[in-house]
Amino acid sequence: MNLPKKIVSKRLILRLMNRDDFEVFSDIIKDTTADTNLKFILKMKLDNNSQQIFNSIIDSYTSIDPVIALIIINKESGNYIGLCGLLSSENGKTAQCFYLVRPEYRGHGFAIEAMKKLIEYAFEEPTLTGIIAFIRSTNSRAWKVAERVGMKYMGHMPIKDFPSKTMYFSIERAEFEVQGEY
Repeated sequence: MNLPKKIVSKRLILRLMNRDDFEVFSDIIKDTTADTNLKFILKMKLDNNSQQIFNSIIDSYTSIDPVIALIIINKESGNYIGLCGLLSSENGKTAQCFYLVRPEYRGHGFAIEAMKKLIEYAFEEPTLTGIIAFIRSTNSRAWKVAERVGMKYMGHMPIKDFPSKTMYFSIERAEFEVQGEY
């Protein structure tokens, strides 16, 4: 999947995370829900070393299978409000999405707006057929975002190295294209 430099929506700028963003990244993942969700989503162990995770993400940009990690910026204020991105699946036909908005910015539709633009960008990749998300059932805000961007709940799944089953959401290219026609 190609790395975007910048994706723009009505209120947000989604910018590819770079080496200068460690402080922003570290601040965003300080949220306790981020620790477990990022560890799970990015399939890395936090081990209290956010620098190691950050470096792994940035280093992946030059690999054949990069983690697309985007900083979410509020256009009006210029504040860094969150993080979202995509991780290619093993077969390259689907991508796993992740998103996190800092607590003080939740409830304003920023995650929904960011994810809609991210999904739109992802489906510009002609070989991508679907986008998936794994969400802890206790994180109702996250699964409501998944539903609001058109993803369907597909059931609970056990995930390797994760203590409980997680909610599995999916959206196929055809479903996304139909939504855009309304």
